[in-house]
Amino acid sequence: MKRKAMISLCLCLCMQFSGHAQDYDASKLKQRVDVYMNKVAVQGDWLTSRLQMYWHSHATDVYVNGETFDHAGGNRAPVPTVRFNGTRSNGAAYSRPKLEDIVPYDDDAQSNVTYINKATGIKEKVSPAKTGCNIAGVNREILGIARDAARIFAATGDTAYANLARPVLDTYLKGIYHRNVPTDLMHGHMQTLVGMTTFEVIHEDAVNEVTETYRLLVPRYGRSDLHEAAMKKWAENIIANGVPHNNWNLFQAEFVAKIASALQPNSAYSDGKGREYYQDRVLNKSSIRQWSMKRMTDYCFDDNTAIWYESPGYSTTVLNDFASFANRMDVEAGMDMFKELPVLKRAVMASPQYLMPNRMICGFGDTHPNYLSMRAADQVLDYARRHGDKALEQEFVGLKEAIASDAPKEKIEQYVSSSFYAPNVSWLMQRTGMDERHDLAISLNGSLGNHMHANGISMELYGKGFVLGPDGGIGRTLYSGDDYKEYYSQFPAHNTVCVNGKSGYAVMMSNHAFKVEARYPDTNDKVGFGPATFSQVSFVEPETQARQMRTNGIVRTSDAGGYYIDIFRSRAVGDGQFHDYFYHNLGQTMTLTGADNGDLALKPSEELAFAGGNLYAYSYIYDKKSARTDNDVKATFTIECPDGRKIDMTMWMQGYRDREVFKALSPVNLEYERLPKFMPYNVGEQPVLTYVARQCGEAWTKPFVAVFEPSDTDEPSEIRTVEFFKPSGKDAVGIKVVLKNGRTDYIFSAPQKTKMKYDGMKVDAVYAIISNGKTILCR
Repeated sequence: MKRKAMISLCLCLCMQFSGHAQDYDASKLKQRVDVYMNKVAVQGDWLTSRLQMYWHSHATDVYVNGETFDHAGGNRAPVPTVRFNGTRSNGAAYSRPKLEDIVPYDDDAQSNVTYINKATGIKEKVSPAKTGCNIAGVNREILGIARDAARIFAATGDTAYANLARPVLDTYLKGIYHRNVPTDLMHGHMQTLVGMTTFEVIHEDAVNEVTETYRLLVPRYGRSDLHEAAMKKWAENIIANGVPHNNWNLFQAEFVAKIASALQPNSAYSDGKGREYYQDRVLNKSSIRQWSMKRMTDYCFDDNTAIWYESPGYSTTVLNDFASFANRMDVEAGMDMFKELPVLKRAVMASPQYLMPNRMICGFGDTHPNYLSMRAADQVLDYARRHGDKALEQEFVGLKEAIASDAPKEKIEQYVSSSFYAPNVSWLMQRTGMDERHDLAISLNGSLGNHMHANGISMELYGKGFVLGPDGGIGRTLYSGDDYKEYYSQFPAHNTVCVNGKSGYAVMMSNHAFKVEARYPDTNDKVGFGPATFSQVSFVEPETQARQMRTNGIVRTSDAGGYYIDIFRSRAVGDGQFHDYFYHNLGQTMTLTGADNGDLALKPSEELAFAGGNLYAYSYIYDKKSARTDNDVKATFTIECPDGRKIDMTMWMQGYRDREVFKALSPVNLEYERLPKFMPYNVGEQPVLTYVARQCGEAWTKPFVAVFEPSDTDEPSEIRTVEFFKPSGKDAVGIKVVLKNGRTDYIFSAPQKTKMKYDGMKVDAVYAIISNGKTILCR
């Protein structure tokens, strides 16, 4: 009761989001806004007439067919109403004109707009369905001009700028007030996602400009019942639609809280729904598609690891936004969310666990890797300093210093574990340290949580400054295009094993985790970095009911390098089964030979195709050459850097009877195409080098057994030879790695704890390493 009363009191405080006059450089804003002030001085409606509205029809209703605009209709409103976006996806055949080139009052009986045909460069009338998300983009640009004008008014008191902003705001909010929530003619999932202006309530970004502009203009024009009713209508739509169990919930809450900040207290409204009501709605109350902050954090954060329930690209973004939201609520509503939800601070501290040694996050699921943002740490620091919490401040100053891209490895190593497992996203990380050039790391992931792919047990390998064996990425138009649905989200785009050409399951929100059978170190604690790591995970592939097991390890060979172990076992039920091991590596050139460098006589192949009932994804693999061989093979993937440096990833794989190996190309990597200045070549244009091994029959007693070693021009390969042996023990396999310095490593592996013997050596383990006669790992 005491907590409830405190929250109620806090919610009664006047909440003003950042946007005070002193925050703005009015002179810089004027440079932008005065261009439009001059145009409006000549033609009063120059700016408002370019808003994307139903100027002709005054349509109250909008109809969509799934993710595409269909038509506008319904009753005729007394004023023009706000247009709805063309599609959910950003992909479009038509682009928007520059603001000065937009046709004023652009509308007709079919609700068409005059946009630019990308193929011809000519402006023409076109259905909004071909314009992507450009309609909302135009409106946000105009609303942004109005907001900046309102900021200048707030900073200077010059009413001319208020007079510029007011007609834009008035036209837009009247247009919202007289519009209804769109109807999905398919009666499908989109009906629960659509906002007033876009296909997703989390992209009702115009709320940002509208709420701030309205607040800043109140001193000049007073409050408007109609404007506030329009914003309340908007808030009700955002609360009613969306998704409660992932990042959407937070974005929805932020929009509603911003609308609340523009409203008056509850007592000012006959329905009792004002500022406190909407703040309480998103902070403390739960409904079918909008959960309270407490319920959301309980569901989305893992209690032990504090990892959020989504892919890294989304998790780190959510963490930044959540910390910003919590800090803002503390400042402007007096609610201490950092205290009420302590997992939030723990989550910020845990975020470095996502990092590869080059300080970029790993890339599973819908992720574009990048350096870890410091925004979440900055928000906690701001909170700590405001509350005079010196201990918390010191803790997060240390974190911020450590996650800087140029911080010494000793600092960041204090925040990452040698072995880290997050069960709520089925993700396991192994590291030997955080030296960008010399340390190694493996990221393994299943498919659990949101924004996940159908990838089975997928693997990323790091080496010499880059994730050399990466996930494929998302898609050209993110997750709405055919390339995403058919390839990038599917098994063949990942470093995994696909069974019978059919392995797959639902992507996005997925529930297909692997099980950790064993690992070393077997704790998430920061216990330092040793000479070797190991994990063994199992998985039942749902489409074929195949049992799969992947064993991975890192072995350090020197301060400058080491190698990876990858053993993938897979077995389905019945005859005629086959198992395809996919591995993708960055680079411009690839060689595939026998382990003795002998010619495999590769020939063009039509295998690895959709034909025969396989996944569509197989059709995306091209320039295929293959050979049938039961001999050991070696593949070398080479990156040629602009400075002359060459980076190699060399793979040795054991041969078995009924094995066919392929050298091929796959679609470009769409994880790293956004980071051209950090990549050694144009990743966004170079097809991905691809190795595939097909085992006809089961691959449990004939598993895929491989060694990977990253090396480069300055630090060449340390491995002289890789051989394979058969130790005693059920389904046991063995690897012998001979280094150029004379050291010899023997690796033993079995699906379960087994007594294995070979050449006088004995181990009782699932995984063991004996180096020059000394056991360095036995689990």
